[in-house]
Amino acid sequence: MKIIESSFFKPRKCEYGNFEIIPDEGWEFSQTFIDYESKLLIVSLSIIDKTKWENLGYNGTVIPTKQYKIDLNTLRILECEEWKEYFNYNKIEIISDDKKYKLITQRVFKPENNNDSIIEELYDNVSGDLISSSRSVAFREDKYENLLENKYRSERELEERIRIYNAKPNLAAFYTIQINQLKNQDVIIYYYDAFDTFKLTFLNDEFVLSKGDIFPSKQEDWQSLYYDEIAVYSTIDEFWKEFSKDEKWYLKYNLHYGFDHKPLVLAKQVTEYLNELREEQKSSFKEYEKINEWQGIVWSDEYKKKEIKQWCSNCFKPVNYNGRYPKYICQECASKDAYDADGNVLEFSNLGMSGGFKAITKNKEGEIIKENDTDQFCDCIIDGKLFFAQEARFGGIVIQLKDSQ
Repeated sequence: MKIIESSFFKPRKCEYGNFEIIPDEGWEFSQTFIDYESKLLIVSLSIIDKTKWENLGYNGTVIPTKQYKIDLNTLRILECEEWKEYFNYNKIEIISDDKKYKLITQRVFKPENNNDSIIEELYDNVSGDLISSSRSVAFREDKYENLLENKYRSERELEERIRIYNAKPNLAAFYTIQINQLKNQDVIIYYYDAFDTFKLTFLNDEFVLSKGDIFPSKQEDWQSLYYDEIAVYSTIDEFWKEFSKDEKWYLKYNLHYGFDHKPLVLAKQVTEYLNELREEQKSSFKEYEKINEWQGIVWSDEYKKKEIKQWCSNCFKPVNYNGRYPKYICQECASKDAYDADGNVLEFSNLGMSGGFKAITKNKEGEIIKENDTDQFCDCIIDGKLFFAQEARFGGIVIQLKDSQ
C-alpha cells in the first residue's frame, strides 16, 4: 500500500487529509477509520480474487485481509513495534464500585495476524467464578464497551424490560380495558365459514350478531353485503359460549381481514380456549396452522405474553409459547438420549455458525456408523415416543413430537 502526499503541481485529497492512499495491486479497501484510542488511521484491505477465498460452508467464507496503521502526523505506515508505543499492554484488574465483579483485561499483540486483540475475563468477585470471557479486535472506530460495562448495561436493560412487562395487564384486565374502550356501533369481528358471513357489533350496550345475505365471490362485493340480525347478547361471554359450542370453531371459521374491526375484545376468550387445546396436546400440525392463525388474530404486545401458554410434548411441563414449533420439547427432555428404530444413539447439531442440520448415528459402542447432513429432518425416539429433530429457525436444534398416524 502506498501513501502519496499532495503537492502544488498535483493536489491530492481524501477524507482524512491532503493525501491519497493506493491499495496494493489485487487488493481493495474494505474498511478505513480513525482508531478511537490512538487516533491512528486504520486501513483494511481484502483480496479481490475470489478463487483465493475459503468457503467454509455453513461457517461462512474467509476472505484474506490485511491491515495497516498510519500516523496521520507523519503519514508513515507503522510497524508493530511503533504502534505499540500508543497502548498499554499490561494486565489490568478492575473491581466494580459495588464490589460485585472483577474484570481482568489485557491488550496483546498477535504476531500471526500482525495485529492486536483485547482479552477479557469477568469474575464474580465474591465467589471467584468466571462469568464471561472474550477475545476481540483491539482497533476500533468507537469507544470499546468492556465486559463489565456490558454486564451492567445488560442488567439495566433487563430491569427495564421486567418493569415494562410487569406493568402490562393480564388477559382479564386487558379484556376490561378493551370493553371500556368500545364505542357504539363498533364492529368487534367479521368472520365467515364455508357458506355464510357474520359480524358482531357493539350496539346500545349489547352485542348484536348479524349474518350476511350471500357469501361473496369477489373481494369488492363484501362492502355491499346486507346483514340480518340473528342474535343479541348482553355480554361477550354469552356470545362466546354460543360461538364455541362447536369444539372445532377454530377450523370452521375464518377472520375477515378486509374491514376495520376490534378482535382484541375477544383476546381473553380465544386465548384461554386455545391454551386448553395446547395443554391437551391432541391437535395435529395441520390443525395448529389454524390455531396459530386465531392466536395471531388476538395477539397484542399490550398484555403479558406469558398469558399464551404451551407445554412440553414429552414431560408436559410449561414451556415458552412458540407457535412455530407447537409440539417442541423442553431443554431437559431434548438433552436425553435419542435413538433410531434400531436402538442406535442419535446426535444432532448445526453444520456451522450459519445453521444447517446434521444427524450422527452411533452404535452401542459409541462408534459413528452414519453421518447425514443432507436431510432437513430426522426421526428419533425419546422415552419411547416418536419425535423428529430439525434445524431451528434462529440456530440450534428443535425436537417435536410427530403426529400420530
